Amino acid sequence: MKKEIPIEQAYRLINHGPVVLVTSAYKDKTDIITVAWQTPVSKSPMLMAISLGVNSLSLDLIEKSEEFAVNIPPVHLLDKVKFCGTHSGTGTDKFSATGLTPVKAQRVRPPLIEECIGHLECQLYNEVKAGDHKLLIGAVVMARVDEDKYDVFLRVDKEGARTIHHLGGDHFVASGALELLPESQTIT
Repeated sequence: MKKEIPIEQAYRLINHGPVVLVTSAYKDKTDIITVAWQTPVSKSPMLMAISLGVNSLSLDLIEKSEEFAVNIPPVHLLDKVKFCGTHSGTGTDKFSATGLTPVKAQRVRPPLIEECIGHLECQLYNEVKAGDHKLLIGAVVMARVDEDKYDVFLRVDKEGARTIHHLGGDHFVASGALELLPESQTIT
């Protein structure tokens, strides 16, 4: 038996991908925003998309600079991830408020977050208005990850590489044991 759920909660059925921290910068302003709505969209060229509210400071900074960075936080940063998702960068320096460490990126101006386990540096490729959000598509121009947390895929089963997943509202889970299906059961 299936039950109907409110349309406003429909995203919660597919929203449990990893939460990321997106950094942006323009002139002397930087920001960090928590993003649960993100996805790869192309392999060639390597493109990814993030969805940001139309009134967010991060959206404004990204549209002006045409670049952003996606940082993958491990589970022990959950309190900082929640802070960055519930406070506006307009009146708050989120790096100072959270104690997160900005580090220079290699190919884009927005800083990376040292405490995160992986980083995607992106140049704005396209944007699409989508209701009360904008879908920003970024061309990935650099990707880096902590070397002990990656071997062909992110080792989310390792304690230091466990990622945060948003279920909706104030509900989060962490990645856990990795169980790969045998190749005969894998759908490609």
